[in-house]
Amino acid sequence: MIKKISTDIISALREKDKKRLQVLRSIKTALKYREIELKKELSQDEIIAVLNTQLKRREQAIELYIQGERTDLADIEKYEIEVIKTYLPEPLTEAEMEIEVGEAIAELNAESMRDMGKVMKALKEKLGSKADGKILSSIVRAKLSN
Repeated sequence: MIKKISTDIISALREKDKKRLQVLRSIKTALKYREIELKKELSQDEIIAVLNTQLKRREQAIELYIQGERTDLADIEKYEIEVIKTYLPEPLTEAEMEIEVGEAIAELNAESMRDMGKVMKALKEKLGSKADGKILSSIVRAKLSN
């Protein structure tokens, strides 16, 4: 993935696409910082985690810019989100997450909210970064409270 980002940086340079180039460089910098922090080469899951962090930061910035009535800056952040999403795997839909949650609950014989941690741990191991944790958590909570 890092190699793909590097080649995309080169193509953005050739195409003189300054906006895309800036986003790609910031992504690569974040990945390098994480690599240095962990003192090892990043795995695919670690790369995806860094990209998700970058995505969430930009989403929070959009909210703040909208509150501050700076739609011009919010539009820049939206563009950056679109660029980052091209490097992330396709996320699961809510319906797919509900199916996975149902299977996990049945597999673990979970019956009450006390089993939520166990179910969430199993789902995170299975789904990794394909599923949004907040949505997954709300689905698990709804199913276990019934």
